Amino acid sequence: MTDPSSEDRILKLNAAVDGELDAAHWLELEREMRDDPALAAQYRLIASTREAIHRHAPREAAPRALVERIAALAEPAKVRRPFWTGARTLALAASIAAVAFAAGVSLMALRTPGASDAAAQRLVADFARAEIAGQPFDVASSDRHTVKPWLAAHATISAEIADLAQEGFTLEGGRIAIVDRVPAPTLVYRKREHLIAVTELPATMAGSRGAGAIETVDGFHVARWSDANLSYVAVSDIDENELAAFAEAFRAAQKPAGESPAR
Repeated sequence: MTDPSSEDRILKLNAAVDGELDAAHWLELEREMRDDPALAAQYRLIASTREAIHRHAPREAAPRALVERIAALAEPAKVRRPFWTGARTLALAASIAAVAFAAGVSLMALRTPGASDAAAQRLVADFARAEIAGQPFDVASSDRHTVKPWLAAHATISAEIADLAQEGFTLEGGRIAIVDRVPAPTLVYRKREHLIAVTELPATMAGSRGAGAIETVDGFHVARWSDANLSYVAVSDIDENELAAFAEAFRAAQKPAGESPAR
């Protein structure tokens, strides 16, 4: 019988590789891996296997050969058991179709998103998860001098916090988002009943740079921009025009006086 603790460990490692751990559990896992080289090695193995699957898995769901194999499996059953007709045949066909559909969905899930979408998709998932959990921030405060040092102690990037209260966007707090295994500071602002999470990423991170029209990813609006040092990804369920106004206000607050907003 498999050791339950071993199963829990594997589940945690897979969740970490998939970016599904919150900041507290990620930091706990990092400490465990520092103390346990075998655990760290297992994490690297899972990560490298996942990357290999992403790189080499077929991109076509349910290819013709698979369809033909399913048909071949169904045919002998009819020959050996003539009574498998009518409702029973339909049930078998439905079951086979469900398996084929699940296989197709699994292959689709393994596709690697384009570099321009990877960071946005990960942060949209992070935003949705935080909303569902009812924990949009790890530190709750409207005071920049409280939020900034907390983020600095938990992230590899020093957060730049813009005061946008006069523009109608109030600071609610901050949290850590894990993007490509990098703990990144995320600021949470509020506009009426809507939250806006803006994550600051290294300018060199693939998929983090960009500016332009508001994107829609899985039903959420996403704005991206960058300056000389950092890239920013803002995610919200707010109206796209208001998210664009937030991004412009944030960029304007960050630039030195007399300088045009960075693109």
